Amino acid sequence: MTFVVNCGSFDTSSNVAHARRPRPTASDRRRCRRIAMVAALYLLAGCNWGRGGPKADNVPRIVWPEPPEQARIELVSVFSGASELGIERSIWTRLANLITGGADVQMVRPTGIAVSSERIAVADPGAGVVHVYDLSRHRAVVLAACRAVALGEPVGVAMLADRIYVSDSARARIDVFDSAGDCEASWELESGSRPAGVAADSSRARLYVADVGAHRVLGFDPQGNVILRIGNRGIDAGEFNYPTWVAVDDAGNLYVTDSLNFRVQIFDPNGTPTGAFGDQGDSSGQLARPKGIGVDRDGHLYLVDALFDAVQLFGRDGRYLMVFGGQGREPGHFWLPSGLAVDHDRIFVADSYNRRVQVFRFLGGGS
Repeated sequence: MTFVVNCGSFDTSSNVAHARRPRPTASDRRRCRRIAMVAALYLLAGCNWGRGGPKADNVPRIVWPEPPEQARIELVSVFSGASELGIERSIWTRLANLITGGADVQMVRPTGIAVSSERIAVADPGAGVVHVYDLSRHRAVVLAACRAVALGEPVGVAMLADRIYVSDSARARIDVFDSAGDCEASWELESGSRPAGVAADSSRARLYVADVGAHRVLGFDPQGNVILRIGNRGIDAGEFNYPTWVAVDDAGNLYVTDSLNFRVQIFDPNGTPTGAFGDQGDSSGQLARPKGIGVDRDGHLYLVDALFDAVQLFGRDGRYLMVFGGQGREPGHFWLPSGLAVDHDRIFVADSYNRRVQVFRFLGGGS
């Protein structure tokens, strides 16, 4: 199929090459743009764009532990943009990208992750945006600004009901977006605050934020009111030394990565400390650079350690169970991973310096 678009009604043949050419009028330019758009649409219609679900065939089957032991964790997929999730751009988006040269927005340095139903949100401070992938609607949205102010350093992200909450570490605020990606509010934090990890307690309509700069964890209601303040700087129970990531289980218990105390602290829904585990070291079960944390329905705790380039699993009582991952660029390996989210039996890990998210599945089995 061939299209010829003549954007002027003047002769450009060689016998008049030296003649003065009339300038195209505004009407000519508008007509040309309309013709070009129609032509591009026909070209797009003639292309085989296809439609598919989330791809799981982009990785080999990798399990932990390795055979002959019973597999507990399996690598499911790896993605760094919408196309690898089977999300198609609309025909109008494709047309705009065809004209402007745009393409699928890829991750630069993903950190925080939130998963809710068929939506995945990835905070990307390297690009200064949050990537939102809606698998049910086959739609991808990029959150880049709130109330005409660009995101500075979006580190953490959580979803509560149909809203998306983003911690902007550089601007010391929490930005709130609706399901369409429009900014609804911006909660300014106190001077010296540096929000990082964010977690939602859907049963109590509560949002937890790890405030690294103030060595505390804050609890908010959906309107942005502070309803809980936990901790200050220290080493005792309920105190923190640079808390970075948070997670909530089905019972409302709060888990906090107390990074430079090299431990995980556990609190009840009232903010009362109920336990802790971990100590500094480089052996299995010890912590070196703990980051993202998550908990599944069976009470297994998943903890990212960026220095080990791995995820360690612990029981509800803090007992070490196993580890998966390892340093590298291949599927199933990490390079300075950070955030983590658990959705039923799926574990999403922000593989930050490999510029991707890796998805794993807990296969069940005994302890």
